[in-house]
Amino acid sequence: MTLHDSIVLEIVNGRLAMELRATDLLGDERRVEVLDGEEKVERFRVGFEFFSESHITTEMANRAEDSGYWVKRGETPRYRKVARGLYRVLALEEGEELLTQEASTPVQSDVAGRTAEARFADYLAQVPFQIFDRRRRALYPAQPVEGFAARLGSYFWPSPSVDYLATTKTLNAFIGRARALSVDLAGNAAAVLALFQDICDWGGVKLPTRDAAVVVHNLGEAHKHTPSSSAAMNSAWTKLYAIFYPDDFVIFDSRVATALVSIAEAVLDDAELTGFKQQYPALGTVAGRGGSRPRATRSYWKNAYTSWQAQLDANLLSKRILSALNGEDGKYTLRELEAVLFMEGY
Repeated sequence: MTLHDSIVLEIVNGRLAMELRATDLLGDERRVEVLDGEEKVERFRVGFEFFSESHITTEMANRAEDSGYWVKRGETPRYRKVARGLYRVLALEEGEELLTQEASTPVQSDVAGRTAEARFADYLAQVPFQIFDRRRRALYPAQPVEGFAARLGSYFWPSPSVDYLATTKTLNAFIGRARALSVDLAGNAAAVLALFQDICDWGGVKLPTRDAAVVVHNLGEAHKHTPSSSAAMNSAWTKLYAIFYPDDFVIFDSRVATALVSIAEAVLDDAELTGFKQQYPALGTVAGRGGSRPRATRSYWKNAYTSWQAQLDANLLSKRILSALNGEDGKYTLRELEAVLFMEGY
């Protein structure tokens, strides 16, 4: 996309006003470092694309109606100057039509017939895995591993001494308690709240409420698993839902969100990403720090933090990836996929 089309995209999505200054596109929240060959360069994200500061600062003046350098040379004006440094975006309807055409067809499969979800599965099965453990100042694992099973074997939380086997025992104990309490959530409200506290302690997050009735209400809303339900969402609630409904919910925290976005950008080209975002429109980034987060992206993604719709999209995408990963075998579970994504998103 051109810078003009990228601006139009953000106007259509309510992120920019029709009248703007170049400085509106140069905030710290848009600043990223991208590779240009082997060199890292500073760019600013607008829409799905990245642009240099010099490009942004000269764009509107050069393409302004009547006075712009490129307009005087016969190009169609894209902006109208309304005050010093302030420009109104022109051709918005034309831009909206262009964007609708570009985003009209969700990505289905590549030339080899693989769906986007199958390419996620291929990535996790084939791309070597290794992280730099910043807390311990060491590469982990010591040598890159390849294959889904090897990735799962490299899982740890909160330290390398607690592997996936140990974590599975903890999670299974939580799930067993949740299953017993689910027979009568309202009648077991105090025990449900106590379990939520234990889940938060394990996950290293703050318990969002001490009102047991609120917890029970949100579990009921989550169980509906519909866009119209009003389940609360943050890094604590997503863990609760995954424990009570382990076959339907993935823990959608900052690490898993980072992994899903990063893999999408690794396995899909720009046109395919547009279609992918139509299939999973609420999917996006969840702020987190530690390891490689926050991680720069080449494309614009929504802020998915506290988004119930993003949780539903992550559930659906994860189950489809799992199906592609398992084929006819069915040997891996949603918890195991979640663990591998958790490490990928470090």
